[in-house]
Amino acid sequence: MDALEWEQTLFTLILHAGEARSKAKEAAEYAKEGGWEDADRLMEEAEDEQLEAHRVSAKIVKMEAGGEQVDFSVLLVHALDLLILAWIEIDHVHETIDLMRRLTALEDEVSQWKNRESKS
Repeated sequence: MDALEWEQTLFTLILHAGEARSKAKEAAEYAKEGGWEDADRLMEEAEDEQLEAHRVSAKIVKMEAGGEQVDFSVLLVHALDLLILAWIEIDHVHETIDLMRRLTALEDEVSQWKNRESKS
């Protein structure tokens, strides 16, 4: 792979990993406001972007495993850093959405109990 192709590969990884992370963060914001459909849609998009980033990462690993020299650079480190951050962000946001759903359900239940007590 020539230098231009290598750089394009790394920028593709950065693009998809960055998009995955951004979409996950946006999903968390929707979840905080109770926008479950938007949160779920954005998490699906985040997962799709993450899959694309993973495919590029796997390509890099296969290159090295196949004996091709993989140039170490700050750009490579940045790309892999974003990939890991995206994985962490997606996992964290899944947990956040689950907790927000549970909290909302509890708040609704408490509200129902308060309404029953005020009518008594």
